[in-house]
Amino acid sequence: MESLSFVENFWGSEFNSSAGFEEISRRMKTGKQSLTDLVDFIKKRAQIEYKYGQELSRLSNSALGKGESGTMHSCMDVFIRETDETGQIALSCAKALNDDVATYLSVFKDEQRAARKESEDCMRRTIRAKKTSYEQMQRCKAAYERACTEAEKSSEMLKQNMGQPQKRLDQLKQKMKQSRQAAEVADKEYMESVKTLERYRQCWEKDHEIYCKRMQDLELDRLTKMRNSVWTYTNICSQALVNTDCRMEEVRRILEMCDSSHDLNVYVKDRRTGSHRPEPIEYINFYQTNVKFDDEAKRIPKGHASNFVRVVALYEYAAQGPEEVSLAQGDLLVVLEKVDELWWYGKHKNGTVGLFPVTYVRELPLS
Repeated sequence: MESLSFVENFWGSEFNSSAGFEEISRRMKTGKQSLTDLVDFIKKRAQIEYKYGQELSRLSNSALGKGESGTMHSCMDVFIRETDETGQIALSCAKALNDDVATYLSVFKDEQRAARKESEDCMRRTIRAKKTSYEQMQRCKAAYERACTEAEKSSEMLKQNMGQPQKRLDQLKQKMKQSRQAAEVADKEYMESVKTLERYRQCWEKDHEIYCKRMQDLELDRLTKMRNSVWTYTNICSQALVNTDCRMEEVRRILEMCDSSHDLNVYVKDRRTGSHRPEPIEYINFYQTNVKFDDEAKRIPKGHASNFVRVVALYEYAAQGPEEVSLAQGDLLVVLEKVDELWWYGKHKNGTVGLFPVTYVRELPLS
């Protein structure tokens, strides 16, 4: 059976999404708990060897394998049933269980915890760095747009006051010069922030790939170790108590059907977060937003075209209901009605109509 990889199935299309990382992290915690349950179970089993039947039956009510699915879940069910049917185990069996299984799994669990913590800490640092860079880019973008708007206002003010005294004109020229210089500085800072953000995104993507591969290796190792440890446990019990060998053989049979890759495939299919990775955010020049509407504008009745305002989306917006339209940066719309100061009603270039927030768009000049 073809294996489904973590690295191809645990992403999120939203730029700052960490859904894939969070889901794998939850899986690793579940696996850790499952391994802890197995270690505790075997230790308790070894203790119960001294108390025989009734105490052993009580142990079979353990929630072992609760976090598992697929063939491992079936193995744990048979494992519990065997425990319930085993009445007495010799002291030598208890010693073997402690030395050969419980201690081995405890050491393995500690090794997995250290490896998992190192990878998760690295990913959290990378996620925080990307998020911080994204927020900085957004601030630079807003400052850039404000500076460009101020520069345009200064230039327009100078044009409107050309008949004023020379002193007044000099003041306006100085103000225009300063505003343009500020716009150039803001432009460079915004452009640099986008480049920096892309570096962080690439770093995050690389770290996330490494994290996915590392966690899948750890999970495969964990499931294999659990399977092999249960197998060892079964052999010990079989040697110690011939009368329960029939039940031991049943456990061996079900363990032979245990397929770690199949179990992970079941998990990936049920809990996958997506295979689409976020696209890079591109630099948008304030002065060169050349927008060409499609044939939607041509369908406006003659004599009414001047009544429709055309806008372009500045930011991404997800519709909160069927009466709204979703926006992506650069989307084009024709405004059909200005409902109030916060919401307009319009038609998207893809044909959908609905409400959208005014602050997420910029009005385009009539051509």
